[in-house]
Amino acid sequence: METIERYNHLNKYLKEKFGEKTLKVCIDADFTCPNRDGKVGTGGCIFCSEKGSGEHLHPQKSSLETSIKSQIENHLNSYRGERANKFIAYFQNFTNTYDQVENLKIRYDAALINDKIVALAIATRPDCITEDICKLIASYKSKVDVWVELGLQTVHEKTANLIN
Repeated sequence: METIERYNHLNKYLKEKFGEKTLKVCIDADFTCPNRDGKVGTGGCIFCSEKGSGEHLHPQKSSLETSIKSQIENHLNSYRGERANKFIAYFQNFTNTYDQVENLKIRYDAALINDKIVALAIATRPDCITEDICKLIASYKSKVDVWVELGLQTVHEKTANLIN
């Protein structure tokens, strides 16, 4: 009797999609958030610490482009890079579309350092996506798979106020 899964496993999906084990490389691209810089609020929300959701990330103190490349190279050259041959460049920390399109392009381009990067994953907020940003993100589809992770935490005003 075949076991029916109740949900789709990401690991299984990635193996089917890319033909082998595929892992994420989490990137801190030095973004901020409108809930931190005063545009929407200050102090952040309950989901991120002062360093964002990427507490374990340690970006280099250099140009953003160099820092992003270094983070990926360091990952690929560590024991973690030996666990797979294909990787997803995952812009995880804070709001990864919260900048000018020209600056976003520099950051995203910096992550595509070689053929081991098979996907670009961008975590952001629904209120930080514009048509121009969508066009930029869509422009990467011919090179790699593209994912946008929208953090919609609640639709209830009372809960939104509680979580800041």
